Amino acid sequence: MPSALQRTGQVQGDISMNNFILSLTRAAVKLAITADLVLLLAALGSLNIPTTIAALLALNLLCGLYFKEASRHEEI
Repeated sequence: MPSALQRTGQVQGDISMNNFILSLTRAAVKLAITADLVLLLAALGSLNIPTTIAALLALNLLCGLYFKEASRHEEI
């Protein structure tokens, strides 16, 4: 028997809002990865070694966030 919240659709509304926030988070991380790749290409083009290293470390962190988020929501 469904609870009162399930009958009113409140639970489904919370789930869809949660999915919307997660998709915004994923989109923000994708945008940050793209911006970091542009920075990395610019740093490589100007042979700026410290910026290249910083961009690679930031890219590593962002890719880790992206794939952690993707693996957390996999359907098994």
